[in-house]
Amino acid sequence: MAVLKLIAMSITAVVILAVLVVGLAYWIFTQQIGADLDRLVAAAQPANATITEAMFASLPEPAQRYFRFAGVVGKPIPRLVRLTQKGRIRSSNAANWMTLESDETYSTNPPAFVWRAWFPAAATPVALGRDEYLEGRGSILMKMLAIAPLADQRGDELAAAGLMRFFNEAMWFPAALLGPNVSIAARDKDSFRAAISDRGLTAEAVFFVDADGRLTNFRAQRYNTDSRSIETWETPVGAYRDFGGLQLPSAGSAVWKLPSGDLNYIELEITGVTYEN
Repeated sequence: MAVLKLIAMSITAVVILAVLVVGLAYWIFTQQIGADLDRLVAAAQPANATITEAMFASLPEPAQRYFRFAGVVGKPIPRLVRLTQKGRIRSSNAANWMTLESDETYSTNPPAFVWRAWFPAAATPVALGRDEYLEGRGSILMKMLAIAPLADQRGDELAAAGLMRFFNEAMWFPAALLGPNVSIAARDKDSFRAAISDRGLTAEAVFFVDADGRLTNFRAQRYNTDSRSIETWETPVGAYRDFGGLQLPSAGSAVWKLPSGDLNYIELEITGVTYEN
């Protein structure tokens, strides 16, 4: 009996130690992400600009439709944007989908974001991830139980990919597309070209809009961390709703147009958007 009691006590001690180690790892990783968020917020500058019709009157007609439908007239370019999301993600067409919950904070000037995700949910995080474009640098870090690295990538390609992601996700703060670091050019009656610059980097894309002005798709050439090459990347929009008086996408997906076929690798629903000026 004494031996069994000793074994039980040892198992309990090991379990408690494991819980403490995982808890500490989550706390450290969360603090690291929090420090990045603090840097983003501290560097964010107010745009001091309220959108008027005159600011986009000379743009191609599809761009004018887009800004009018979104409802940016009379709205300021926000300093900070905070987003909450839920959805699912996978690594290949053969892989199982993983559910996730995430939040994201953006600075519009300078362009920056920090995205953090919990798999499968914030209440039960088996894995914790962070993707960011901050101070002109991009990086991805994901850890199982906040300990074992699942992905740890950074470098020039990640910086370019990060700026492209920021440019794409400006669909949730479209007034920023009328800032001085963005140029817009004609393409055809249902789309327009645009480019954004930051710290010597430039991201270029095509925005597709319908007859009413809804953004329906975004297409660009972007670095794919899996193939380690530049691939065609699209983010078709699935639904719209009102967020803070703006008509914005509320659901959509992201697709790599690969030689082997399309890979729809993430599907998201936007659950909240807030702005700080």
